[in-house]
Amino acid sequence: MIKKVLLILSVIAALSGTASAQILENTWIVNPQISGFNLGSTHTRETGNETFDLGLQVETGNFIVNNLLFYVGVGGNFSWNKEYRDNNIDLNVGIRYYTLTTLFIGVNTGYTHAWYKPKDASSACDDYLYVGAELGYAIFVSHNISLDPALYWKHSFTDKLDQYGLKVGLSVYF
Repeated sequence: MIKKVLLILSVIAALSGTASAQILENTWIVNPQISGFNLGSTHTRETGNETFDLGLQVETGNFIVNNLLFYVGVGGNFSWNKEYRDNNIDLNVGIRYYTLTTLFIGVNTGYTHAWYKPKDASSACDDYLYVGAELGYAIFVSHNISLDPALYWKHSFTDKLDQYGLKVGLSVYF
């Protein structure tokens, strides 16, 4: 029993050491992400309905100090339900702080250009400025690659855009 406990503690220590080496100052990161998985939801003033969506995004950034990442991202969401189709393009910037080696919390702000196609109607476009937050965990699968599941939320105070859900990223550290 003692040997098993020591083995588990050794593995945890080894994984923690590997992770902390990747979140040091001047380390670069590239993080493609997928979100939605029919678990997220978007609510907009125009539709008044909730819908499930699929999102794709790529973020890249640099650890400006140990544990603090500054990043920029670009992506898009593709949503639909019985009443309409909803697509958007998203540009954002943010910071992410890694605590306890691999747990991270982040805040961001961005711009979304969205276009809607209601059933039997013409398309409409809207632009949103939003703030967002995320809470996730970096699971290191090798020395420079991690799987990053996270919960996210975006909110625009003026345009009544709310978006939340689960995203998974695959980070590569340089």
